Amino acid sequence: MTMMAPEREPLVATQTIKWRVGERQVPRSRHELVARGLMSKETHPLALAATFSALNQPESDDFKAVVVDTSLSSLASSLGDSFSRRRSGGGVSPELVVLQDGDVDPLGALGSSDSIMRSKSESVHSKTTAMSDVQGNEKPIKATAMPNTIKFKWKEHTDRLLAKYADHTFKIKASMLEVNDLENELSFAPKSDYQKADDQAEVSVIKKTRARLEQLERDPDNNSPSPEQDEKTIEISQSQYVAKVKEMQKRLITSWEQNHKVEALRIAIKCVKLLADTDTAPQLYPCVFVLVSEVLDAFGKLVFDRIHTRASEDENGQPHSEPLGEHFMSSDINIQATETCRNWFYKTACIRELLPRIYVEIALLGCYRFLCDGEYPQIVARLSNMIKGVGEPMVALYARLYLALTSSELLGTTSPTEQTIVVNSSLFDYFYVFNWFRQNKLERWLFSHKMEYEDYLALHSPAVEWLVKCAAPGATQDTFDTLLAHYQEYSFSSMVLKHLCECFGAKFYASTPTEMLELIRTASPSLVSKCHLYSLVAVQLSNVSSIADNEPGGKLQFLNDSWSSITSQEDITQYMECAAAYMKLIVAHFSHREALILLKDVVRHLNAATPEELTAKTYNLLGALIENVVFGAKQHYDFFSKLIPSTSFLALMGMFKRESSVDVAKKVLRAFVGGRLKKSSDRSGTLRLHVLGPEAAVAHTLLVVCCRVHDALDSLSTASERAEANRDISAFITRLGYINETTGSDRAQDEEQEALLMLYTDCRRAFYKLEPIKMLLSSMVLRLAMHVHKRIGASVGSKKRTHARRNFIQSCLAFAHITIPSIEAPLEKLQLMVAAANVALVTNCIPQMDALVKAAIVLLADLDPNTIRVFEGDSILHASNSFGAVGLFGAVGVNRMSNGNGQILQIIAQLMSVLVYAPSLNDEDAFYFVSALRKAVLERMKWTPISRLETGVARVRVLLMLVQLYALWGQRSLPGRLDGVDSNDVLYGGDGPFTHEVQTRFSSTVEEVAREIEALGELNDGNDRAENTQRVVAAQIELMLDFVNLVVPVLEYDGSFPIEEAASRQGRRHKKLRSGVALVRKCMAYSHEKAQSLKQAKPMETSTSQVQMTTWICRYFDSMRVYVAVFMQGMSKRSAGLRLDASSQQAVQGLAEALNNLALA
Repeated sequence: MTMMAPEREPLVATQTIKWRVGERQVPRSRHELVARGLMSKETHPLALAATFSALNQPESDDFKAVVVDTSLSSLASSLGDSFSRRRSGGGVSPELVVLQDGDVDPLGALGSSDSIMRSKSESVHSKTTAMSDVQGNEKPIKATAMPNTIKFKWKEHTDRLLAKYADHTFKIKASMLEVNDLENELSFAPKSDYQKADDQAEVSVIKKTRARLEQLERDPDNNSPSPEQDEKTIEISQSQYVAKVKEMQKRLITSWEQNHKVEALRIAIKCVKLLADTDTAPQLYPCVFVLVSEVLDAFGKLVFDRIHTRASEDENGQPHSEPLGEHFMSSDINIQATETCRNWFYKTACIRELLPRIYVEIALLGCYRFLCDGEYPQIVARLSNMIKGVGEPMVALYARLYLALTSSELLGTTSPTEQTIVVNSSLFDYFYVFNWFRQNKLERWLFSHKMEYEDYLALHSPAVEWLVKCAAPGATQDTFDTLLAHYQEYSFSSMVLKHLCECFGAKFYASTPTEMLELIRTASPSLVSKCHLYSLVAVQLSNVSSIADNEPGGKLQFLNDSWSSITSQEDITQYMECAAAYMKLIVAHFSHREALILLKDVVRHLNAATPEELTAKTYNLLGALIENVVFGAKQHYDFFSKLIPSTSFLALMGMFKRESSVDVAKKVLRAFVGGRLKKSSDRSGTLRLHVLGPEAAVAHTLLVVCCRVHDALDSLSTASERAEANRDISAFITRLGYINETTGSDRAQDEEQEALLMLYTDCRRAFYKLEPIKMLLSSMVLRLAMHVHKRIGASVGSKKRTHARRNFIQSCLAFAHITIPSIEAPLEKLQLMVAAANVALVTNCIPQMDALVKAAIVLLADLDPNTIRVFEGDSILHASNSFGAVGLFGAVGVNRMSNGNGQILQIIAQLMSVLVYAPSLNDEDAFYFVSALRKAVLERMKWTPISRLETGVARVRVLLMLVQLYALWGQRSLPGRLDGVDSNDVLYGGDGPFTHEVQTRFSSTVEEVAREIEALGELNDGNDRAENTQRVVAAQIELMLDFVNLVVPVLEYDGSFPIEEAASRQGRRHKKLRSGVALVRKCMAYSHEKAQSLKQAKPMETSTSQVQMTTWICRYFDSMRVYVAVFMQGMSKRSAGLRLDASSQQAVQGLAEALNNLALA
């Protein structure tokens, strides 16, 4: 309980009585009992009744401290009398002793807080706040590890540590994890005891004393086991053990939230006692440490948050307007929080056993911020010295680890040098203690626990590793040298040396790498082999920018001395581990000469190894070696030019090709196809392989590797696995050959291109499961054909060689004609077929072009847009094509079309561009392809029935393409020519029937376009918000303006249309076609009327998108009006050259004037 002073006048300066725990007293009848020594970890039976009056106050007061005036001597006397009465009643309690001058406070680091306590005249009671209220109303307190701290990284590592022991079972005593069986761990009674009367407490003490006396009265010669010895052990799985510890953690939090804070502390102590047992299941000690440390972290955060809440409240328990910030000082803390914090540490100091007292105080380490500033180095050093009292080396080691991890959050970010000093001291202590334990007790311990020395060191390894990681951030060269000196004097363990080399990094020994070789040679054997140390040092040295030069003790001596020890290694797996690491070192700091020597030695060892020795791990390491060689080839051109074609590297690739796992195959494949080369003047940006010469062996080996990756796919493979295989194999295919290389001879290039086509054929046969690979091979073959065609156009080589190249192009087209139909995706198949027809036309392979165009038209006729799958982000609206149609609805787009229909229109436009220059092979019908395409698209193909407006717009777009095609065919010659290709302007130039048919089709298509645009106004079924009146009108305006933009340059504007002369010669009478002026006038008037109605729509009926649509349409109309007017004015000025008669000139001028009057209001 808390002794409060009576009300008194506030004093200017009050002195505080400091209490400490005195020596524990024993009953006077002790000498009358039968002597019996206490067992290990056994406590005195009467000590459980001890009560600590200063701490036995109700939990709602939260352990408030006492500020006592020294003038109140009567109060101190009554306090002593109270303890005397309890001792006379048979109970035993620790004495409260007033500290004299020169005595040491148990919490000596808190001396600076006295000034804070003297600033208040009396303690202030505050209301208790539950954890739920704190979490709901207060700002979260960041007491957990930050992402940049060592402890945060440790938290990420714990999952792997637990997984390591997932299959193990725990042997524990039956009562160790019983949550409801909490012993009295403190030197004061539980809450239920100190609330009872003194006589009730005495009865409890008598019961416990009687039980202890019965135990002592047993005959020592009887060898009857004690209750602890008689207690049986049970085996549980890791999941059960974790569940038990989590249950204790949950019980701790529940007790805390119910304001039973002493019980929560008891649970924390119960968990810590699990760490004191190294005899039951020592091989699982790291796992137990992980679980217990999580419980302690949770407990520490609860206490920290509670004190922080008290610090954010006023004297009446009401929260401040601004809660305590994250970066507070001890001077910012009020008296309530200070008292609460000091009482928690006093309570911790009263824990009877050393190990729980250390762990609990470490868990509360962050709470010292409420009491002092800048004293963490002294506090952590004191705790480190306390751990020296723990006799078991493994228990002490993990206690030091918990101290280092917790202090890293406090010192690691603010004072890394101080953190390094403290952790180094812990490492020195561990080296010394373990050295003594190894010399005196370790052998007996291993024998009694039936454990090997390597397995025992494996239990120490995680703690040593993370201790070194805690020391590394603030380390200097002197710190590292001192640590190595202590290692040499006491440790000599290869396990410790591994962590020192790995965690500190090579920057501390890069200047003198040969000194590390001596440490490796003299290291005592453990779970870490010397070959692993050699490879580790090599990898670390490869990560630094530079190492010692070639002077004595430099990098060349290091390479020679270390490799002389490695090459004598008989274990091929350990040898390959070193070889892979040293190849990485050579790539970083040596030349290709050292790499060739290493490759030769590796080949010699692998050839001498038996098949039984070449395990899966060996091939994994061989794959890592090849990865490092390829990495060097990407960084240094000498590595690429000397190592890749070398016989040693090809031999290794051959060995790898025979036996390797799919995972290793993926790694090697990605080493070749991933990343980019280091740029230089004599090489391209990506790693490419010749398919002839020495590199051809590498290319074919990688093909086998790709086959292994491909064959591993089956019906159960996930989409990500297939995408990964597609990406890697595609990258391999694109890196084959030097398509853009022109430095080689003509013959060499011809041979390489033929070899490349054969390799593409092998790829098509091998990768049949992957649809994207077929598409890629088709496009790559077409690209190869165009590359060869460019060489023909440059007149390179003789006629015989030119003929051979033309045959090669036909072979490429045959490859495409065979491969493309096997593709299942309809849209990609159609697109590739049109691309192949285009290549055939450009390369003057007319028969192949004829077959490909027919196949493309058949695919269009049978195409079902509903089955097309396209990405959401693809849009035809911003994709340009050869006909100038920006998209369905312009650059902004007044409507939207499904991506499937949009891509179909793109492909149709590409096919139309092919037909413009494609010669008609059917003498009876020159319009065979055009008629077939029109029928396939407008009659047979089913457009996506998402929107009637969309379907109508798509049909108009196709008709506009036909109008432009007929307009081009109606000219005397086409714009531009293809080498060697006689288009229809050559085949039918001057032919009257052909010209008549072109004009007739042009005229009928123009009339059909006008009708289709006007018919769009009837498409308003009201089922889709997109098909409202305004969007239909906008679509009509845009299509009509696109039509005007298309036909204005190609119309005839004179009075006599040329088609009449052609008709008279045929003896038939045709209807006179209207003049181009009348057509343009009517279209522009129609667009003006629609745009005016669209602009005058009521604002309340238009949305933001519709306003943007209207604005864009009006701008488009004004731009087109100005363009047509300027065009007509220019035509009027050139009337003589255009041979326009007077009436035509007057009509053109009238149209220009009319357009000026069509400006939107």
